[in-house]
Amino acid sequence: MIAYVKSNFLLVPIVVLLLFVVSSYAKFSTKVTTSEIRGICTHRNVNASFCYEFMKSSPQIATLDISDLAKFLINYDFQKTLDLMKHFQSLTNSTTDRSSKESYKICSELFSLGIHLLESSLKALATNDYDTLDRNVSDMSAYAEECGSELSSVIKPIPQLLKGVSIVENVGHIVLVILECFLVKEKTFC
Repeated sequence: MIAYVKSNFLLVPIVVLLLFVVSSYAKFSTKVTTSEIRGICTHRNVNASFCYEFMKSSPQIATLDISDLAKFLINYDFQKTLDLMKHFQSLTNSTTDRSSKESYKICSELFSLGIHLLESSLKALATNDYDTLDRNVSDMSAYAEECGSELSSVIKPIPQLLKGVSIVENVGHIVLVILECFLVKEKTFC
């Protein structure tokens, strides 16, 4: 009888531990819901039409939890920023108009800085360093906005570039809302 109690006594902590681990895992792996997407896309700091369209554009988004959605968006912005930086560098080298060349050069430099910010943002997200994440994504969005202003002075603006810069800025705003409304403990604007 004593052996039976001893062997079952050890099972209780194991069962409790398993329940804790499973419930914790379930809590952190829940998929982003349509109401959460609605909350993100209707936030005052987000371009709602862009947000809804973007969220529908990839079926993968529906399979992600909120943290993975932020990671997905940062990775998306990183790739878009890298592509735009290369395009701006190419235009800087090939454009003969001095004013346009200078604008492309400024955008190339801003997006080069942005690449480092987005790399750092991924690390900050992985370590739950939300202050760094907030700073980096905010700065990247500001760089995109500044580049957009620069491009308005170009003699023959390229719509594809303007759209790409706008996408980088808008995706950054979505990440900031996810950070503020879902990831940080103290919600100030949600």
